[in-house]
Amino acid sequence: MNRIRKGEDSPPIFARSLAASKRTIARIGRAALLAPLAFAGAAQAELLKFEIRPNGADETVAAIVKLDGESFEIAGTLSKPAPPPNGGVRSILIETQPGDNVKPLALERGLAALTLDLAKLPDKAKELALRDVLSHLRGALKMKRILGRAQGADAEAMSGAASAFDGLLFEDAAREPAAPTRFIASWVADAYWGEKPRVEFAKSAPPNGRRFYLAGIASSTTATNCAAPINVRAPAPAQRALFVALDEWTANGVAPPASRAPLDAELAPAQALKWPKVPALPPAPQGERRVPKIDADGNEIAGLRLPDLALPIATFSGFNAQRNSKGRRCVAGAAIPFAATKADREKAGDPRPSLVERYGSRAYFVATMRIVADKLVKERLLLQKDADAYVAAARSAPF
Repeated sequence: MNRIRKGEDSPPIFARSLAASKRTIARIGRAALLAPLAFAGAAQAELLKFEIRPNGADETVAAIVKLDGESFEIAGTLSKPAPPPNGGVRSILIETQPGDNVKPLALERGLAALTLDLAKLPDKAKELALRDVLSHLRGALKMKRILGRAQGADAEAMSGAASAFDGLLFEDAAREPAAPTRFIASWVADAYWGEKPRVEFAKSAPPNGRRFYLAGIASSTTATNCAAPINVRAPAPAQRALFVALDEWTANGVAPPASRAPLDAELAPAQALKWPKVPALPPAPQGERRVPKIDADGNEIAGLRLPDLALPIATFSGFNAQRNSKGRRCVAGAAIPFAATKADREKAGDPRPSLVERYGSRAYFVATMRIVADKLVKERLLLQKDADAYVAAARSAPF
């Protein structure tokens, strides 16, 4: 299954000229109001209102889009770095889901950050709205560079509106933008182990993109009706490093790290995997799915292995099992810890080497974690602050 579909550019806007709109924005100032502007695409749409108003330390963005006779609201929150960089803020990160994984880092690096709520728009309108609203936003805020970050369906809409962006950071998207827009895509185990597997690449990423599979990470940590302990490994450290790489790529032309994503040869039929015989490990979903190959512990081999998977203290899976078959489906992954000592694992009937058998002592484990984390920092796949956090966590390993 090839999950790449090229985005289609819509015809140019036919209404009042963009130059006239910019003059209106300059005259009105921060409470910028755009008069009705039509934009074309698969459906008839119209931008009725676009405002930016002060709201404490941040600013509120409000827009109204009319599509096929029905109006939809777009709300947003705009934050700017303090103090602003020399020469003012000239770059902005647009997100469609609120979160603290990347936004604080963007502000720290001198970018503005705008969170747009597209929830009230139908899917068919999101691509149109992003393409044309952002073209006016660029002028209203005098931004020279616009980066986008989204996941799932919103990421697909951003991909379709790629011409409005200089760079895109995708999570769990099923669509990639065509050149010249640069993109970095990442995904986690749900893409292989979810109800509808959807990742399979026969070829490497195109020159305008990079792909990263975050091995052994599940998107959800919700423990509802789950039989096994929850896999709580976080994708945030990788996402932060990938954002910095995208920022440097689009601002200064510094090529990002090479892709780390499994191709067909690094996948195997789910039924062909040989899992360790650990009583607590849930049975893996079967069916027509190809999934990343695993090592003797049951941990995934391909992709970007963050320090806590490169030096694991458990088997981390992208699936779990329901505690109650009549309850809600468990959507989290599982984490089955290694025993502390050989005696402990033999008593439990666990074939996986214990922590002491693997690492000897906590001191050795911490020192090795530092080596692994610093290597990823040099490869620009981990920020120093996050590397230090992995080392600090290693000091509490359950030896």
